Amino acid sequence: MPGIIASPLLLVVHGRAGGAIPAELQALARELEAGRGAAVGLEALTAGEPPDAPRGSAAAPLALVPLFLLPGSHVRRDVPRIAERCRRRGPVRRLPFLGAWPAWQRALAAELAALPVPVQAAGSSAPAAPWLLHHPLEGPLGAAFLAHLEAVTGARCHATPYSAPNSEDAPLPLPLPRPALPLALAANRLTDALPPSLGLPLLQRPRFRAVVLEALMALP
Repeated sequence: MPGIIASPLLLVVHGRAGGAIPAELQALARELEAGRGAAVGLEALTAGEPPDAPRGSAAAPLALVPLFLLPGSHVRRDVPRIAERCRRRGPVRRLPFLGAWPAWQRALAAELAALPVPVQAAGSSAPAAPWLLHHPLEGPLGAAFLAHLEAVTGARCHATPYSAPNSEDAPLPLPLPRPALPLALAANRLTDALPPSLGLPLLQRPRFRAVVLEALMALP
């Protein structure tokens, strides 16, 4: 509508070692900036110093977008601190973390349903439910969220400690015993360790990229 000013965005992501931001996240930010006609910043939690975030205004508050898939410590502690820092520079509107979006959860269910099902030998039981490979979560909130994901998607959540610093701490023995989907938005140690056909990060898959783009393009 004429006269509507698009809000700037700040996409908060985990990042790789040293604050490196995977290419798929950089491409997303560029496309959003071009499509919305407003600044889009990227902040990686692994960076030593936060970058200068876009500044919000009364007419167009900064939209803080936590691109995390689970309600872990980054969502519960780091994101509120970032929001408070940004509010010192101007108005901020904080969105729910990505994994809580109903459209994202529907996309997970659809992607899992489309996974190839292994051929079963004669007389064997039905195929096991696929796995959602995720970073371990602690506490009742994490357990409740994982139970919700299982109910919504029909998958089984499988804790995968892929952030161990030592190479001998393999994320998961391969090959996997059942169909699986890595709960990883962008390239990380888990997707690095999985076969290319399985380990493709979710933002590199058309279904999930479309969900994020459609929602963020539609923000005022």
